[in-house]
Amino acid sequence: MELGLKGKTVIVTGGGSNIGRAIYLAFVAEGCNTVNAEIDEAQGKRVVEEAKGLSGKALFVKTDVTDWNSVQAMVKKTLDTCGQIDVLVNNVGWVYDRLFIEKPREEWEKEIKLNYWSFINCTRAVLDHFIARKAGAVVSVASDAGRMGEYREAVYAGTKGAIIATSKAI
Repeated sequence: MELGLKGKTVIVTGGGSNIGRAIYLAFVAEGCNTVNAEIDEAQGKRVVEEAKGLSGKALFVKTDVTDWNSVQAMVKKTLDTCGQIDVLVNNVGWVYDRLFIEKPREEWEKEIKLNYWSFINCTRAVLDHFIARKAGAVVSVASDAGRMGEYREAVYAGTKGAIIATSKAI
């Protein structure tokens, strides 16, 4: 499918598996310079290898999206390598499906860090570049859980709702 994105630079967080992998491969197939910002080096590199032979440039940058310094380093490396960033896809997400009262605090914190702090870190890290260029798009994967709640996913729903609201506010 031709979407007019050939030559654009795209960052996909969590492009090493599942939805992120599919998004990543689709952008590479469109001819984009696509950065797989993934914490799991083996998975991230495996998907970059899988993308070889597609029309775009496939790149991997090991990134902990919950860590501001790691995200800034990933954005800098992307800019140094590709010259600009056109699209950020905030894809990283995690949920452990269980009742709120059964979840230990560590799971709440992991959901908040992976779902919401990753969105804040990555979005903030590209905004100055987008504003200076007067161009750029942030695409954030949310969920119906963020609009209306979800049984056994209370904290996850809250983080996805926060992504929706913060995106609108920005």
